[in-house]
Amino acid sequence: MTPRRKKFFRFPWRTTRQIREDVDEELRFHLDMRVDALVALGLSPDAARTRALREFGDLDDARRYIGAVDRDIEAAQRRSDFMNDLWHDIGYALRKLRAAPLFTLAAIVTLALGIGANTAIFSVVNGVLLKPLPFPQPERLVRLRFTQHGHSDAGTPMDLVDNRSRATSFAGFSVMEGTTANFIHDNADAERVQGVRVGTNWFSLLRVKPIAGRFFADGEDQADAPNVAVISEGLWKRDFGGAQSVIGKTVRINSQPFTIIGVASADQHYPLTVDLWMLKRWAPNELVDQSRGARWLGFLARVKDGVDVSTADNEVAKISEAMEKQFPEAFRERRTHVVALQDWLVGDVRKPLFIMLGAVALVLLIACANVANLMLVRATAREGEMAVRTALGAGRGRLVRQLMTESVMLSTVGALAGLAVAKLGMHALLGRAPQDLPLVATASIDGATLAVTAVIALLTGVVFGVLPAMQVGKHDLATALRAGSRGTRTRPGANRAKRAIVIAEVAVAVTLLTGAGLLLHSFAKLLSVDPGFRPEGVLSMKILLPSRAYDSTSSRNFIHALEERARAMPGAKSVGITNIIPLDGGGYGFSFAIRGRPAGRPSDEPNTEVREVTPDFFATMGIPVLRGRGIMASDQPGAPKVLVVNRAFADRFFPNEEVIGQEIRLGWGKEPKGETTPIVGVVGDVHGDALESKPEPTVYASIMQAPDDGLSIVVRTNLDPASLAAPLRAIVHELDHDLPVFSVQTMEERVAGSVGRQRFYATLLAIFAAVALILSAVGLYGVIAYAVSQRTHELGVRVALGATGDRISRMVIGEGLTLTAIGVVIGVAGSFAAGKLVATLLFGVGAFDPLTIGSVVVVLAAVAALASWLPARRAARVDPLAAMRGD
Repeated sequence: MTPRRKKFFRFPWRTTRQIREDVDEELRFHLDMRVDALVALGLSPDAARTRALREFGDLDDARRYIGAVDRDIEAAQRRSDFMNDLWHDIGYALRKLRAAPLFTLAAIVTLALGIGANTAIFSVVNGVLLKPLPFPQPERLVRLRFTQHGHSDAGTPMDLVDNRSRATSFAGFSVMEGTTANFIHDNADAERVQGVRVGTNWFSLLRVKPIAGRFFADGEDQADAPNVAVISEGLWKRDFGGAQSVIGKTVRINSQPFTIIGVASADQHYPLTVDLWMLKRWAPNELVDQSRGARWLGFLARVKDGVDVSTADNEVAKISEAMEKQFPEAFRERRTHVVALQDWLVGDVRKPLFIMLGAVALVLLIACANVANLMLVRATAREGEMAVRTALGAGRGRLVRQLMTESVMLSTVGALAGLAVAKLGMHALLGRAPQDLPLVATASIDGATLAVTAVIALLTGVVFGVLPAMQVGKHDLATALRAGSRGTRTRPGANRAKRAIVIAEVAVAVTLLTGAGLLLHSFAKLLSVDPGFRPEGVLSMKILLPSRAYDSTSSRNFIHALEERARAMPGAKSVGITNIIPLDGGGYGFSFAIRGRPAGRPSDEPNTEVREVTPDFFATMGIPVLRGRGIMASDQPGAPKVLVVNRAFADRFFPNEEVIGQEIRLGWGKEPKGETTPIVGVVGDVHGDALESKPEPTVYASIMQAPDDGLSIVVRTNLDPASLAAPLRAIVHELDHDLPVFSVQTMEERVAGSVGRQRFYATLLAIFAAVALILSAVGLYGVIAYAVSQRTHELGVRVALGATGDRISRMVIGEGLTLTAIGVVIGVAGSFAAGKLVATLLFGVGAFDPLTIGSVVVVLAAVAALASWLPARRAARVDPLAAMRGD
């Protein structure tokens, strides 16, 4: 370390070693004085020193005492000096910032945008990914993940039996079966609530307590036990006003009486979107080996205290391997693993949210870079001030501390403004977030977010204050003082720093713009996907027919009456009814066998989605009939059953054969054993789950021949589809007052909702990229404009020597484009990493898309040219006489 650096980093207070040396020197001084006095009285030097030491007593004790007193005095003085200097620095900083309002406002607004965006996104990331679930020891709560042949699978009732009897690493297992419930209480209208059927130990596994009443008890899941239910705190407050009298109240759920026994806290319940918990009761034919082929259950478990989660995972994996050996026909290549409950909930949103967090961090870096550039320019303009303060005795450390105080004050005010921006941003963010984004509703600006914001404010203050502070003391004092009112010339080092910052800003902007461009291009590709139907002018809604109130005959009668009345509505062109509506994210999959082909193992049987529809469903949805016929009005009970398949079914299972006339036997149990059903037509493919997924093989049957309890009604109209919602609700209400209508949406809204996450991610990244582009343009403009102001004399000389205004403009614009070009080259390299990072979020677009990168380069070049053109105009108008006279 050089002597200059030693001086710069030396503490302005005495260290413990220095205090000890000072005490030793003081004691030595007094001892020497007494020795000299005794020698003057006639004693020899040795005798005098011996007597002096005896008179002084215990020197070590004196040394410790005086050292302790000095350290206390030093600490008090240090605190006093520090606070005095701090208040002086703050006061001086406030006066200097108030004297430069445009600089202060620009810096605060820039930081508010960067810090506010970071705070808002961190709040979401914290709520979704970082904050632990609100259960005791949440890391021990797991879900069981089943796969077969590498594809996702569900659990069977016998999986519960197998794992409960064989696994020793778990405190318990419970099942869950999602359901939709018609909920009626007192004299209120029926409403639809999201429910789930669970085991009696569900809440004991979560280790939570009810806020009213109790949870399920052993034995209440028996067939002859009374029906009981637990409701959510939200439902309790919404429908019952939070009254304690709800405990013991009888309500009707799917036309059956249930007694409410408890209320689950809004902060401690699972699943998160559920309002109603009922018990899963097993039918006699479910807990037998023959039921292993039927898979629809989810499993929750808690790992025992003291047992590693990986040990539990290995155990359930071995159990699944043992089941494969015992039941090779049904369980071939079927595996079970445990997944932490939080990881299960978060699913595939972890990576996109971290990408967004990284993007806003880059925006914050650009904001810091812009403020650092402003501070560098301001530091250059204040060189005369710094020179005067140095001449008056201020050390470099003192000046650095003053500049760092100003930068931290700016970042603090920027952080406070950023919190306001974050609050507004959170409101907009949560309002636009897709409904299926897990845990997003729990996001808030809490204590953790405030702590992170405080840290960000401190770090940003240090980051953009370091470069200007490093320039302090590098100027020549005499030159700076001689410059006086004429100002100082910018040092090459400061110019290099400004240009390097701009290049870095452009490079980061290229990276962000490329990532946003890829997502937007992907989103455009996704929107261009043909969903397989015509969503324009179609209204959809759902109802649920309780099985206790509706048998097959009454279900057919209801469907027929609903279809007839809906068709008679003014403005209704056609009406269709199905059990599963396209892009609803749900469905039924069944295995099947093809007549004339040898039967394979149960685990190798082909699978298909099954839909039940009315005759006008295809016409109403705009699904074309490609060959043969669709479902017809004659396909009624008593008539021969028929099936219609989609093109994906025909291409996969009959690639080189005519599919019409083939017969299959579906494994859904709605035909007599061994009976096959002929295929009479082929219709177009429809995206059942999402636009980005390929259409699955699908079979359509007549809903009149095999009615289902879940119904979706679609109506095509030339009017505004939403205008038919009220009359259609009234028709359902007239047919059955106890049937709630839910999920009322136009098909265009369903299509838009199916790409909600992609739109959300693309919009967020596009906003961040736009902010980065604007900040980069502002930074480039600032550097070029300042360079022009510093080169006024040079430009005046050039004009005096014959340079034209156009040539001066081209020179200035060329400098800006040169900086941009260097940044673009660096940024394109970074865009490769950005492309790989967002690759899993893309649809129909490669991670390195030349069109996207080319568009980014063109946009940046145009913005850079504009940012450079404005100061170039000023440079072209320089008056040579005024420029040289000013010098």
